[in-house]
Amino acid sequence: MQNNRALMGTVSLIAMSAAGLFIGAPAEARVTKIQITEKQSPTFGGYVFDKVGAYEKIVGKAYGELDPKDPKNAVIVDIQLAPKNARGNVEYAVDFYILKPIDLSKGAHKAMYEPPNRGGKTHGPLNRGGAGDDPGSVTDPKVLANTFLPPRGYTMIWSGWDYSAGSSNADYNTTITLPVAKNPDGSTITGPAYEYIVEQRAKSYDLSYPAATLDKSKAKLTHRVRLDDVPEVVPASGWTYDEDGTSISLLPAGTEFKANDIYEFHYTAKDPTVNGIGFAAVRDFNAFLRYETKDDAGTPNPLAGDITRIYTEVQSQPGRMLNDF
Repeated sequence: MQNNRALMGTVSLIAMSAAGLFIGAPAEARVTKIQITEKQSPTFGGYVFDKVGAYEKIVGKAYGELDPKDPKNAVIVDIQLAPKNARGNVEYAVDFYILKPIDLSKGAHKAMYEPPNRGGKTHGPLNRGGAGDDPGSVTDPKVLANTFLPPRGYTMIWSGWDYSAGSSNADYNTTITLPVAKNPDGSTITGPAYEYIVEQRAKSYDLSYPAATLDKSKAKLTHRVRLDDVPEVVPASGWTYDEDGTSISLLPAGTEFKANDIYEFHYTAKDPTVNGIGFAAVRDFNAFLRYETKDDAGTPNPLAGDITRIYTEVQSQPGRMLNDF
């Protein structure tokens, strides 16, 4: 297990998803169910775009499963160790957020898909406004008239893929629910973990994975001000775990991590999630929206038969994800 949360520079790009990225998924890897939890029609406060008309917002959760034996999925690290359903497949779920013309016949039949950056939407610079994690809430006519995508009839799509987005989808944070890998005998997996911590005056730091033990002698926290300084060990009396081993804080209580200083934490963690499933989730959700008419229960695909092209816009970490595709 390893995680590096150092601040990274922003990378912006536009990439067309041709046959390679969002190719139709095989039957052994697909979205099996969509659940619409919110629909606002019209959205954007009822604003009407010339020649396109009004838009609507569709929010929900998509459920998928993967055959771990399929070569397209077998490359995912630890997928063989994930729990399996009665069909022998591995299950996951993602949040999604869609903005689409109410009348798709007036749209461009093209979509902008954005894999969120740690759960957040970043399309504002490309779209010339209408930013934030609930872009459908924008109602200012001057802002909407100047946007790039809606006046051109594009559908806009976001879906979860990234473990670091956390587990809360409050305020339209876009998450993915991933299985926890276990040893073949069902016992807990543990392993060395590393956190690179650069905080902005935080009183605690959430670990990527829970600690396997709260014995502080099995962990080490170091601190330095600059990258070329020699890290100094923070004594065990200077930090503590929370009661369930999912975060650490400095002592005495209330002491903050110094803004922009570098802390490094080495510890033994447990319960690794199968994070590579996020790549398959991007593949299969886009394939569902482009090619399927309904899910297994008969719930209609809200974009059935409309999409002819899918483009993508990314900043920062999602750019590295797409590069790895």
